[in-house]
Amino acid sequence: MRSICVCVFLFLALTASTYADELRLKNGDRYTGAVVTLVKGKLTFDTGHGTLEVPWADITSLTVTAPVILTVAGREQTVTFAAGPDGQVAIAGGATIALTDITALRRPEPPLVIDGAANAGVLSSGGNTDVNSLHFDGEVVARAFPNRYTASGWVNRSVDNGRETSRNWTGAFRYDRFISKRMYLSGGSIFTYDRFRDLNLRTALGVGLGYQVADNDRMKLGVEGGYGYVHENFASQPDDSFQAVQNSVALDVYVSDKRLDFFHRHAVFLGLTGDDNLFVQTRDGVRVRVAGSLVTTVEYDLDYDRSPAIGRKKTDHAFGWTLGYRF
Repeated sequence: MRSICVCVFLFLALTASTYADELRLKNGDRYTGAVVTLVKGKLTFDTGHGTLEVPWADITSLTVTAPVILTVAGREQTVTFAAGPDGQVAIAGGATIALTDITALRRPEPPLVIDGAANAGVLSSGGNTDVNSLHFDGEVVARAFPNRYTASGWVNRSVDNGRETSRNWTGAFRYDRFISKRMYLSGGSIFTYDRFRDLNLRTALGVGLGYQVADNDRMKLGVEGGYGYVHENFASQPDDSFQAVQNSVALDVYVSDKRLDFFHRHAVFLGLTGDDNLFVQTRDGVRVRVAGSLVTTVEYDLDYDRSPAIGRKKTDHAFGWTLGYRF
């Protein structure tokens, strides 16, 4: 447990963001951060604590230290520039342009975009109540268009008065290949171990077609469906496997400049044969940005198996609170 906590805090310390652009307004306000876009006379500027939308006419000075695609008189060029006198900017290389001549700004499409989160929750008590529990989860999404790779997982372990009461983990991996701006081919796998469900390993594989319904600052929603295969290796009884129709959904709804993130994830595998071949995993919660990229999360997880090992319950669920980092 101590080693995991040390790794988490080292990770948090090493993944801080740097903001170096500078913006000055007519009213004297000054901001540092990063230019996002200039579209239809409105500049979007990320301060690291939130996003500003500023009328272009209100800006008196702007410095951009990382390459940006600038449009003047219908021509695009990738440049950096520093603030100049009298509402002008000095382009790297010597040219000078008036702010009023700039009609658009946007960042170049990066070759690789990575985002995700890591969270940990620990409870330890002694005396009349002797309970120790650990929860760790993380998710990483790497996007290099037209490819997207997603890896996620979580671990739970609890000990009550020296007796282990829970020990389980799940790992999930997905590859998406976009064939248009929104539609993609998908392939994924989910691996689950749970000592108290008699599960040595449940393997769920799926391939199909997905659609990115939304992907913006207010909402992300992806829906996939297709063919699935499930194999369950039990510790004390014969293995089980079945072919299935599979469906998965990933939803994030952002509120107040992404200070709040309401999220939902689910994976459903419905057997093509047999009435009892069905398993469902869901994750629901709210993530609150505390300061910068530091977040706290309240989450409810559910795992339902219609045909569990003999003597085991069909439904397992967990409710928890964690502290983590969003990058």
